[in-house]
Amino acid sequence: MQGQPAITVLVIMNLALQLFDGAATYVGWERFGEANPILRAGFESWGVGPTLLAAKLLASTVLIWIAYVPHRIVAAVALAFTLGTYTAFSFIPWSVRFLT
Repeated sequence: MQGQPAITVLVIMNLALQLFDGAATYVGWERFGEANPILRAGFESWGVGPTLLAAKLLASTVLIWIAYVPHRIVAAVALAFTLGTYTAFSFIPWSVRFLT
């Protein structure tokens, strides 16, 4: 990632959203429930903490892997897409729920 400031910024922003999503899900799932059926099943089988830790570690690993894709434009587009997706489907909904 050295020499690629845009990729680095996208990775940092994506990782920050992963942290936010994990914390928001942990705090909010009892009050609001969990819409993701895979996470919901994991919560029931392994508990909330271990499931979220595994999910966020996997997602973070994939983000870092994407950052090292040799085709820099592909990496940048993929990271921008994940950033937009997590903003739209995690950050905004959780923020609205917590603020209202």
